[in-house]
Amino acid sequence: MTNTFEERKEEFNRECKTINLRFEYPNYTGSERYAIVTALSEKELLERYGDVIRRYYSPYLLLSEEHNKAIVEYQNIEAKYRMRNLRCGHAFDINDGEFEEHHPELAFEEDIVEKIDLKDNIEKLRRILKGLPEIQKRRIIAHFFYGKSFREIGKEEGVNHSVISRSVKAGIEKIKKSF
Repeated sequence: MTNTFEERKEEFNRECKTINLRFEYPNYTGSERYAIVTALSEKELLERYGDVIRRYYSPYLLLSEEHNKAIVEYQNIEAKYRMRNLRCGHAFDINDGEFEEHHPELAFEEDIVEKIDLKDNIEKLRRILKGLPEIQKRRIIAHFFYGKSFREIGKEEGVNHSVISRSVKAGIEKIKKSF
């Protein structure tokens, strides 16, 4: 058993994953601020880390590892969907080229200039991303396309979330300058 508060806090961070519900889910209206993901029971969690939880994470929801797996799987599926839409468009898009054929009464003239501009911007973004340092590009893609928080990316890379935040913001500035 650890002695100091700081040691318990570090041990808590190694053993548990925390999710800031208001940050991750902007429309969240519940009273709990955090979700704590752990294999521990609530009793074990409070016995080991009660002071840390009361100080930083109260009120909270307790989630099991299975809940976390479901959340991660959902986020990955959503990220794949977003990437597929960026590359190919939506599977049931009314602008798939067949809509007018099946529903001529609802057809409207497509703004070809707008469509060309969008394709040009996507290609330009791809070229700019290729020009970024690999680590910065990976962080930007993880944050914007896979919906990962700076904390999650930092945890995966073993660095502080503020480093990730600065890196992503600097990358966005480079992208803005190139546009």
